[in-house]
Amino acid sequence: MLWGEIWVCPEIKRNGRNGNAQHGVDIYGVPNGQSEYYGIQCKGKDYYTHAQLTETEIDKEIAKAKTFKPQLKKFYFATTANKDAVIEEYVRLKDLESRKAGSFEIHLFSWEDIVFLIDENKRTHDWYVKKINFKTLYAVKVLFGIGQDTIEFHPTLLRHKVSYRLKEREKLSYNFNYLHGAKDPKELRNEKLSRLIDPQPIRYYMNGNDVNKSACEFYLTIKNIGDSVIEDYKLNFDLVGEIIKADSTNKQDKFLDMYKYTYNAFIYEDSTSGVFKPSNKTLVQNDFVATDKICFRPSENEQTVLLNWELVARDFTTSGQLTINIFPKIKEKSSVEYFEEPLEDEIRIENYFGNVD
Repeated sequence: MLWGEIWVCPEIKRNGRNGNAQHGVDIYGVPNGQSEYYGIQCKGKDYYTHAQLTETEIDKEIAKAKTFKPQLKKFYFATTANKDAVIEEYVRLKDLESRKAGSFEIHLFSWEDIVFLIDENKRTHDWYVKKINFKTLYAVKVLFGIGQDTIEFHPTLLRHKVSYRLKEREKLSYNFNYLHGAKDPKELRNEKLSRLIDPQPIRYYMNGNDVNKSACEFYLTIKNIGDSVIEDYKLNFDLVGEIIKADSTNKQDKFLDMYKYTYNAFIYEDSTSGVFKPSNKTLVQNDFVATDKICFRPSENEQTVLLNWELVARDFTTSGQLTINIFPKIKEKSSVEYFEEPLEDEIRIENYFGNVD
């Protein structure tokens, strides 16, 4: 019924019956405005064991579908299994492989995708709600900001060519101070280098602030699109790409802001992985919640960063993937720096604050 409504195809049919050779196709039809057949392979999975499609299953059903007559234009997997980033990637690769070979397109719709389509197609939605009666339906939609699954950033980075010169050692009085708590020059240098890759969007000083044009910042929204309350949940996420450093955006709004802010999004130490822990552990139907802002500092390379997420709740677990496209702009700078010990010249990729000569 669902794809019949989507395709505007009242003649959509089941392929044979149980026991017949179905050639990998359970349902088929010619969508309105098309002249070739589309086919669907339905794969039911046990919700309680969180069973997933496997690559072997996918390969097997694709091979069968190639024997369907006449040749299909598009072949769909429709499964009650939850979204799985690894399997989705595998299907995308098989799709490209099939198209290059002159065969049909291949698409995957997992349970969350199907729920979204049911919600978008009224006739199917009304039928489905009556049919399931009091059965539980869990589903969420996780997106960037106000509703995007893909965002892009154009950070400005500073390529800094540094020539080192040997600095004369300080007098004995400095060493005496060092013994009484002054920081070692190497420690001071490490602190400086750490600031040069700090992902925080704003740096505050006594008399003002600097805007870090190298920082990328976003937040996530989680919406309950099912018909049941989601309880005791959290969202794990992982940024996969050339990320130099990630952090929760500091809520400080001035230099001496000593207020103890609360946060719901946390980045693990020395990691690009984190977790969203809402203060309210209950998310009712059609409601949504937003994470605190998350910031990161990318490398100087143009790239696509993947944000893999997994929502874990009392009776429900699901996962998905979002996309961040990075298009950096590079500024150049050269300088001479002095240090107490010999250092080789280097090129550093630093944060750009817009006030660099």
